[in-house]
Amino acid sequence: MRRNKKATRKNPFAGASDIYLTKNKIAVTTTANKREKRSFKKTTKTKYYVQNADNVKQLKAASGGTVRVGRTGNNYKNL
Repeated sequence: MRRNKKATRKNPFAGASDIYLTKNKIAVTTTANKREKRSFKKTTKTKYYVQNADNVKQLKAASGGTVRVGRTGNNYKNL
């Protein structure tokens, strides 16, 4: 059985723990606990997206238009 419904892409900026802008990219950092033999280990993954019109539109939809700028500091920017 084939489905004719086009699968929609999940918004990559929704629910992320830390989102920030670099010069040409949008970075999304997520933190998770990885199971080890007798404990858990905290892991951090950063994924980069091109800062184009489509990604900025999705970012606005997910975060309400305000995002952190740079890896450090508390500077915020209105998109």
